Amino acid sequence: MGDDGPVVSVVIAARNAAATIGDQLDALARQSVDVPWEVVVCDNGSTDATAAVAESHASALPSLRVVDASAARGAGGARNVGVEAARGSIVAFCDADDVVDDGWLAGIVGAMRAHDFVGCTWGMSRLNPEHPEGLTMGPTFRLETLPHLAFAGAGAMAVRRDVFLAVGGFDTSLPIGEDTDLSWRIQLAGTPLGEAPDAIVHIRERSELGATLRQWYRYGRAERQLRAKFAHVPVPADATPQEHESSGGQAAELADSAKRKLRRLFHLRGWRDVAPFLQRQARRAGLRCGRIDRSVRPYDGPGSTHAERATA
Repeated sequence: MGDDGPVVSVVIAARNAAATIGDQLDALARQSVDVPWEVVVCDNGSTDATAAVAESHASALPSLRVVDASAARGAGGARNVGVEAARGSIVAFCDADDVVDDGWLAGIVGAMRAHDFVGCTWGMSRLNPEHPEGLTMGPTFRLETLPHLAFAGAGAMAVRRDVFLAVGGFDTSLPIGEDTDLSWRIQLAGTPLGEAPDAIVHIRERSELGATLRQWYRYGRAERQLRAKFAHVPVPADATPQEHESSGGQAAELADSAKRKLRRLFHLRGWRDVAPFLQRQARRAGLRCGRIDRSVRPYDGPGSTHAERATA
């Protein structure tokens, strides 16, 4: 690392991730990029060996630091702590239970030469063998709520540090959906969301049915919460409503007819055979019935929402 310090800071929020974070750090050690960079692991109050596993990778990643984010609220709060500690002008986020592709960081650096904020491509096959080989999603997605504004996943995005700080970072009052919220606020403050198609993050999906359905219910609830928060943001008349499906074989589901999905449901060859159908229903349930937290303040203008809360 040169005297000027890192150009890119890779920020990883981690809580009880001892079983998976080693794979992510091994993947980061394989990156080849022509700028100095660092890794900031934000330990969000782990009770397992997350910090020790991370620190054991210091020889392969000399720029690695583990920071205490135990007082932060959730993954968004932990990421905010990481950005405050970051020394790079670009912050790249990835998750402790995913695995970045070998060319991930080079793809981000290349894309950030033309953009100040980008989403990364989701690789769905490597860590989820039930998916067709080569299945990818993203780099960006859209929701019906504000169809003219794209968003990126929190564990698959990069942004200039000053842009992130200017809008107050992740809104820690949101238990989920904080990545969509951040993406929208950055764009409403004047910074477009670009794409880094060559920066691939291999996503690890939930392996148990109950955990998967709870996750998708929370996706629906998050969208319901965001509708309330951004209710006063006008939607252009020519915006095309879209329905977002963020992971779990959605490409295959969209190609299936309702009749085929029901046939698969009744055959019950295994829950993964009907996972897309069940995920969709769980998300719809969250969207219709999920509780709205009235303590989340409505969006009230570019760069002004929750700045004090997000960086506290």
